[in-house]
Formats: sequence, structure tokens, C-alpha cells
Amino acid sequence: MKKASLLALVFLGLVFTTSAQDDEIRPNQEADRQAISNLEQGFAHALQLNNSTIFNTVFSDDFSGVTWYGEVINKAKQIRLIQTSTNSYQFVHASDIQVKIFRDVASVLSLRTERGTSQGRNFNRQFRVLRVYVNTPRGWRVIPSQETLLPT
Repeated sequence: MKKASLLALVFLGLVFTTSAQDDEIRPNQEADRQAISNLEQGFAHALQLNNSTIFNTVFSDDFSGVTWYGEVINKAKQIRLIQTSTNSYQFVHASDIQVKIFRDVASVLSLRTERGTSQGRNFNRQFRVLRVYVNTPRGWRVIPSQETLLPT
């Protein structure tokens, strides 16, 4: 009986120690949520300016994305698309940003609204954007991304 209760106490001690260690290594999730939301808004602003700097910094080297028209692209192609875009934007905004964090991985679902002109034609469109981030020693990095054009 003493052995069983001693074993139970040791087991409980290990459980509490393990859960305490899990709490210690967890990052400040609210600060991470805010940082990722800021990145999403930064992507929208950069698109409006046709500026690829934030994409070059935050997208990982092994980034893989799917455009709204179904093309699979890498980081270099994403940057090239932004730099050579013929779109002129009056408005680009990211909203409804939903960040879910699981240790060092975050999934982000957002709504991007764009208004502008392309080849002399006006456009007004919305996209659902899904990105997966990984927290690295250099900060949050986007690994995959997918954009879906919503019907207007």
C-alpha cells in the first residue's frame, strides 16, 4: 500500500512538473497574435504600394503559395508578381484576421479587400487568405499561403 501511494505521489509530481514546464516555454500568445495581425496588415499595405520588401523578409525561403487563380508559386515568383504588377490600387485592406497559435506554429485566416484598376479596368474584389506561420529565432515566417477569390 505504501509503495502504491508513493508511486501515485511521484506520478502526480511528474505531471505537475511537466505541465509547469509546458507553461514556462509557452510564448506570450497575445503579443504573438498582435505581431502576426500587424504582419497581415503590412502585407495589404505593401500590395497597395507594389512593395515586396515585407514579403522578402517574412516569407521563408522554402515558401510555397497558391494564387487566387490556382498557380503554385515560390517566394521568388511571389516577389516578382508584386514588383511587376500592372495593378494600381486605391485601397487594399486586411480585416477579419483570425490567428490561432499552437506552440511555434500559427494559422491565419483573413479577408483582403482590394479596389483599383488593371489595364484601364476598375476592379473591386475580396479574397480569403490562409497563411501558416512558423516561429523561428528570426521571428514569424510564412511557409505556405493560399488565396481564394470570393464571388462579388
